[in-house]
Amino acid sequence: MSGNPNLHQKEVNEGRPPVVKEAGDGVEPPPYSSRSQASSITNVPPSVASTAINPSFDRLNFRPSPLELPTPAECITHLKLLHAFAKLRHEVGNREGVFGIDLGLEKFEDTKTGANSNEASTRRNQGEQPPGVHGQGPTAAYAGSGNEEQKMAALAERVREKRWNVYVAKAVDRFHKWWASLPSTSAQFPVPITTLDFDNSENSERIHNFTLKGSGMEDDLLATFPPLDVLMVWHTYMLNPRVYLEDCIRLTKHRIWKTAFPWEAVHKFINNETFEYEVFEGIRDVWEKSSALNWDLLDDGIQKTIQCPRCTVEFTVPWTSMPSDRSIASLEWYLNCDTGFVGDEFRCDCPQCELAITHEKLRVGKFISDASTLLTNKTPLPGTILDSIGTPQMTLRGKKKIGTHDPFFPNRAVENISLLRPDELRKNVDEITMRTLKSVFQSVLTSRSKVELVNKEQFKPELVAKESKIAVRKTLSHYWDNSSSFGLDLIGAVMRQGSFVQKMVKIDWLHSPAAMTTMERLIVKYHRFVRLIAENHRKTAVPTLDIDLAWHTHQLTPRIYYRYTLSLTRKFLNHDDKIPETSLHTNFQWTATAYEKKYSSPYSECACWYCECTREPLRSSLSTRLNPFSSSNPTTSLDTNLPRDPATGPHVSSHNAVTGTRLFVPYAGPLDSPAQRRNTLDALDRQYADVRKRYRKKKREADTPRRDADAYAYSPYGYPMYYPPTYVPYYSDGVGCEERFTDGWRLREGGLKAG
Repeated sequence: MSGNPNLHQKEVNEGRPPVVKEAGDGVEPPPYSSRSQASSITNVPPSVASTAINPSFDRLNFRPSPLELPTPAECITHLKLLHAFAKLRHEVGNREGVFGIDLGLEKFEDTKTGANSNEASTRRNQGEQPPGVHGQGPTAAYAGSGNEEQKMAALAERVREKRWNVYVAKAVDRFHKWWASLPSTSAQFPVPITTLDFDNSENSERIHNFTLKGSGMEDDLLATFPPLDVLMVWHTYMLNPRVYLEDCIRLTKHRIWKTAFPWEAVHKFINNETFEYEVFEGIRDVWEKSSALNWDLLDDGIQKTIQCPRCTVEFTVPWTSMPSDRSIASLEWYLNCDTGFVGDEFRCDCPQCELAITHEKLRVGKFISDASTLLTNKTPLPGTILDSIGTPQMTLRGKKKIGTHDPFFPNRAVENISLLRPDELRKNVDEITMRTLKSVFQSVLTSRSKVELVNKEQFKPELVAKESKIAVRKTLSHYWDNSSSFGLDLIGAVMRQGSFVQKMVKIDWLHSPAAMTTMERLIVKYHRFVRLIAENHRKTAVPTLDIDLAWHTHQLTPRIYYRYTLSLTRKFLNHDDKIPETSLHTNFQWTATAYEKKYSSPYSECACWYCECTREPLRSSLSTRLNPFSSSNPTTSLDTNLPRDPATGPHVSSHNAVTGTRLFVPYAGPLDSPAQRRNTLDALDRQYADVRKRYRKKKREADTPRRDADAYAYSPYGYPMYYPPTYVPYYSDGVGCEERFTDGWRLREGGLKAG
């Protein structure tokens, strides 16, 4: 292992992993949450370190990337947005009395988390790395004097989570109203999409044009820019790319699918110091008039409007049902058995037909509503549009009639099986659950007479195709935990995103002196990760946290992400955040080994401020040897003088004093397309890896670049999320810097040039 052996032994003695690990030695993603026991110091004057974030971030270049990748400007703005989300969550959770949840637990207010808490501000003013980014044992959130105080602190944390849960539920409701107000037609789709549009004999190009043609609504969006809570839900929605695409096709939301997340406006509206979301007054007025909603979610009503699954009457229910008794026992009962809409034990009676309504009944009601829309408007059921690689599927050759389209089996079942027709379902809704609907579909699949009725236009109507069975499972999956009009439960999805948000805030790259270099490096690593997926379709690749930031950023421009992932992997990559972690260690180990073998660069190593600032000037050691025109590189001697305690914070003066040299690259000629540009970059990438391997093979240890000096060597330990072979995420439109940097290679619009 390269590096200082004494440093490695010190790290082992302190109980944290060394900075660099070999994948073959059992590397696995360690926990994120930990707290350094050492006191932090800095050699940066307070007057310099007190700046909220790098002043250069005020002048970000949002020009699209010629490689159709996310850009540093996008990633930096994405981090700002995540800090704003964290601040919002902190403020809502600690606001006593919000939504009627007034519990008198102010002494347990969470002052240790949040994007702008006192502790976080103090650390930044001293130039310190946030705690919990290395491997020390976690410290309790509350060090109470006794069991009773710890119990109360835990209870207060549950209350904060409950407030946030109610807030998110209301945000999703507001997002639904905003979403419904967006145009459902475009120049390419002047009328709503129906099942008939998937018939090759009638409209051979219409559906394919959804992803290929048309423009977004960026200008219109700026005129009616939404509040932060609505942006938060939209952000999460787009991070489920296949669901987002299918919903947009079903509802003919063509223009919004073509619209990239408004990074430049977000960067302008989020304060660099406080992370407050500050828009112009005119934007607030337009929003309130067009949506009939208040700008501030907390000013909206406390009732949720629902529709009875049986009689379809609409009425209101409380978001949450706080008990009048404020005792601890009542509080615990409330947190476990809330009967309001947000609670798991939600229950109410329809004021007209007296149906007992629960979340399960609302899920059945969603299926009935979708089935009714299918019969009246010919809107396909969810789960019947995309094929196994995530693209819209038309009828196949030899099956040109829509009645022979195998993925439309659930649609035809609703049209032909009486037990699945909306009127029959409404009549018996008090006895129906989602398991009942599953049983009905199973009975259809196993009954020859029913299959022949559903497949009456097929050449062999008694046969059930594999795609038909898959379509049934996919359709039902949209209803198991979801009663909304969307293809997934956005409340749960936003809550799950909270984990990623908190990790991003904790590692706090946004305030790192090496932030821009970090962003450049993680984008390169993300592109490599996608290529690794493309070459190993039968393997499950596990991304690291830095890869996930670039991955998430890319998905927020759907049309570009769609084109990018299809070009590289032949699939529309789906980012699934609910895959179990049963084999995380094994898959992460494989990913790290495969990555290091292919690119001769470490896959997993620490990315705290200190390590990033130390690594940045060292990454060009190989460049110095290969480029005879480069200046001498004094990084080795400087490295021995740098303090090694990561708790001492970033050393900005050392970081700024040494700059890495760039490899000389001859002019490569014009680059005609993003795919060709990426191929050129990949070829250079392979050449670089081959050079490293040749040095190692010759056993020239002194000439072999250090692993912690590699320009690509970046990433915190793995973010626990699978990337299974059957799912692949979507890609976002690159917007960013005027030029690209990848380990000494500088990519300009005219071609590849020396740095």
